[in-house]
Amino acid sequence: MKVTRFFTTEDGGSAFDELDIPVVISTTDAWANELQFSEAFASPNVRIFEAPVDAFQDWHNAPTRQLCIMLEGIWEIGTTDGDKQRWGPGEVFMPDTVAGQGHTSRVVEGPVRMVFVPVPAEVDIASWHMD
Repeated sequence: MKVTRFFTTEDGGSAFDELDIPVVISTTDAWANELQFSEAFASPNVRIFEAPVDAFQDWHNAPTRQLCIMLEGIWEIGTTDGDKQRWGPGEVFMPDTVAGQGHTSRVVEGPVRMVFVPVPAEVDIASWHMD
């Protein structure tokens, strides 16, 4: 599963990169469907988030590394290198700017509703990086 991540750069800024969460565990269900799963990880404090129409957050850090699953609205993130990206319903991204200057956030179309799934530090996302 492809996921856009934004992270803290060495100079304390922020930038985007791409991850690909491996979905490599196969199983066959009772109806002979071949299903694929990723490795499981325990996630503390899964939360639902809402932001109103026209909400803007200036430079700030993510509270933790987390997967954000968009349910409704359009959310825009800006990084210190001047890049901006947007996500809508059904899309997933990963804030990983827990230090440095962080990122900006803006509701482009709202309200925005999403699910936050914290990714614990012991989960090695190095294997998720795109080649």
